[in-house]
Amino acid sequence: MVHQGKVQRLLLVFMVLAINLPPVLLGSFPTGFALYFQLFVTALIVLALFIKANARVRRDNIVYRLEWLKLPLFYKTVYADQVRRIDFKRSNWTSKAAVVHVKKGIDLRFTLFPDGLFNDLEQFAERNKLELHKSKDYKTAEKLGSNRLR
Repeated sequence: MVHQGKVQRLLLVFMVLAINLPPVLLGSFPTGFALYFQLFVTALIVLALFIKANARVRRDNIVYRLEWLKLPLFYKTVYADQVRRIDFKRSNWTSKAAVVHVKKGIDLRFTLFPDGLFNDLEQFAERNKLELHKSKDYKTAEKLGSNRLR
């Protein structure tokens, strides 16, 4: 099953407003380099609104895919023999997070994904006899049975 992560759109919208609202309210619009920089940063943030993260846990590998409007930005397949350990943590007050530590390369961090992904990662670790670590905070969030506020 493909699990889809969420982008913090509210935070990105707040960032666009924080960059563009003060010049409008103060009536002092930037000129020259400052204007181009402001437009560039605003464009990057608006483009970031359309990023999607997908993860699929299979029997012997984990596939992570980052897309922008269905165009792949980043794609990584990690096999069970490449994984050192999987750490389960709490990323904020109510969200769970998992970090897949690989032997060589960039570690995969899963945040703002549905609970099903964390269950699949746990089963993946048990099936492939990988080291699994759950923090005390994660166990508390797991007992409460809540992933995050919606």
